[in-house]
Amino acid sequence: MDFFAQATGIAGMLANTLAFQFKNKKTIILCQLMGSILFAVNMFMLNAIMGGLLNVVGIARALVYMNKEQIKIPVKAINGGFMFLYCLSYVLIFTLFGKEATPLNLIIEVLPLIGMGAMTIGLSMNRARAIRVCGFINSPSWLVYNCVNFSIGGIIGEVLGLISSISAYIRLDVKKKEEAPQ
Repeated sequence: MDFFAQATGIAGMLANTLAFQFKNKKTIILCQLMGSILFAVNMFMLNAIMGGLLNVVGIARALVYMNKEQIKIPVKAINGGFMFLYCLSYVLIFTLFGKEATPLNLIIEVLPLIGMGAMTIGLSMNRARAIRVCGFINSPSWLVYNCVNFSIGGIIGEVLGLISSISAYIRLDVKKKEEAPQ
């Protein structure tokens, strides 16, 4: 089962790493959707319940933002709903799921919540650049969480995701500004 858990995480890592290389926002979100599905399975199999819960919410988030134009709910309300679900997941970890609320656990379990919050804000904006910039918060937060829970795909994925975000930011955002007529 550990092999399957790690293989699923590696597949999720590939989907998430590719996401930042696309210019089209819907393609980025589709890759994030696939990554969320695979990482939800990975996290639950590793007994990293917070990571699993947040990735389940991430699946819903990706579906909502892929179809944002058809949904007649203000973006701030959508973001608020997702932030509520992230915070609810955090509370459930220490109540329903019985994780001990030590200072270290309180910190470790809040890190992916911070990452998901940042990425939710990025996905709600109308520019792929915003998603890449929010990756600078998302990846380090999840990297620490994945190290603690030993998700090989998650660890490699967040390192590659950070590198991918930086390279795409330079290639698509910084160079674009440099090439613009002054």
